[in-house]
Amino acid sequence: MATDSSLPSDLTPERPSSQPHEASVIDASLRTPLTVLISSALIWLLAASVLGIIAAWKLHTPGFLDTCEFMTYGRIQPAQSNAFIYGWGFNAAFAVSLWLMARLSRGMLPGSGVLLLGAAFWNVGVTLGVGGIILGFSTSIEWLEMPGFAAPLLLVAYALIGAWSLVVYRSGRSSEIYASQWYLFAALFAFPWIYSVAQVLLVFAPVRGTVQSIVHVWFTSNLFLLWFASVALAAVYYFLPKLLLKPVSNYYLASLAFWWLVVFGSWAGLSRLLGGPVPAWVQTVGAAASFMMIVPLVVIGMNVFGTLSGHWSALKGSLTLRFIVFGAVAFALWLLALIAGATQGFASLTQFTYFTAAEGQLGLYGFFSMVVFGALYYIVPRVLNSDWASVPLAGVHFVASALGVILLVGSLALGGLTQGALLADAKVPFAGITQASLPYLFSANVGLLVLAIGQIAFALNFFWTLARASAPSVRSVKVLLAAQPEVSR
Repeated sequence: MATDSSLPSDLTPERPSSQPHEASVIDASLRTPLTVLISSALIWLLAASVLGIIAAWKLHTPGFLDTCEFMTYGRIQPAQSNAFIYGWGFNAAFAVSLWLMARLSRGMLPGSGVLLLGAAFWNVGVTLGVGGIILGFSTSIEWLEMPGFAAPLLLVAYALIGAWSLVVYRSGRSSEIYASQWYLFAALFAFPWIYSVAQVLLVFAPVRGTVQSIVHVWFTSNLFLLWFASVALAAVYYFLPKLLLKPVSNYYLASLAFWWLVVFGSWAGLSRLLGGPVPAWVQTVGAAASFMMIVPLVVIGMNVFGTLSGHWSALKGSLTLRFIVFGAVAFALWLLALIAGATQGFASLTQFTYFTAAEGQLGLYGFFSMVVFGALYYIVPRVLNSDWASVPLAGVHFVASALGVILLVGSLALGGLTQGALLADAKVPFAGITQASLPYLFSANVGLLVLAIGQIAFALNFFWTLARASAPSVRSVKVLLAAQPEVSR
């Protein structure tokens, strides 16, 4: 089987003369829809950042904006979560997965009308959903807080976008299917299944009792592993060999990691219910599936870090690689936390604490978002046919993002462990536990502020680059070509 480094002939280093024409034609066909998707993603990312800072501030300063009913923590926090997941996360994932599918299959987008309609429907649906949460119509189900009237619109929009991804694949001229495409297909078909099942069983015709908890953890774990993680892993398997110009190390094991993740990852989330009022077999299945995650952890680690072996110096000159390697490390840590959480002792310490919030931030921001940022630094200049406008802003983005993730996740994790230890001590009053958590919450809020700086830098850089690309009379400055080879066209 061919490796991801054995890309379609127009992208191989051995045939540089054929690369510019076909690749540029593919990128040109994607220019308008990807510009819309990335622009929408960044607008939602900035909105989620503002809402997140407000929500985090209210945790240690409850009186902040307490006179406005729309700014209560119970409304702002789920609004932030959904704006980040469905606004930033999905728009960015659509853009990256569509570009990867087109490049790997060597297929051009035959028309952008349907795709643009799908993007419009999706963002209208997210706007209505987040607005409904702020107005008080939340379902109070984590990651499904948007009112039920938004779900049909999102599913229709996804059908349009997903169908067009398949059209791109079918129009391609490549006869090979690569590891990146395995993960893209898994994400493409998994989301409508898990989202529709969760909507029916939790919102429209809710099941009763503890079955709701089982369905809920099944949904959240699958949304992350089969959608967000799959798209991010597709990008990792594509960009590592392409930028390092070498095959994926131990590539023959990549299929094992893929199927292991798909089969056992679907049930790993049930380990969150250890010690809960659910049947013992449910807890056992969840714990066993979580322990099975050791296999993809080892295999993906061999693929990623084996490929990087002897080429760590490439990180100095590659912004995309820095983001992707940071994300890969974060994913390894997330898997380790998942496996550790399947043990009775560790679960009893971290359940119902800020440690679970740290895991969520590590997965969604430390892994998915960082990998997507790295992919966008490579994709945007090729799609817009213009160099990035500012190298310093790109550097600020990486430093702020990396530092922000470390501060945010580290603070919540340490705060959660401290909180868990105090909760286990019957002599400590609950007010004392709350007081002990405040320094960690403040530190986490600082992390959010640092992340916001990086997000603003990236948004400014993108829209500045977009403005330059839209103005042919302005001559492009070729500074990034020398400093960051992978983000030049």
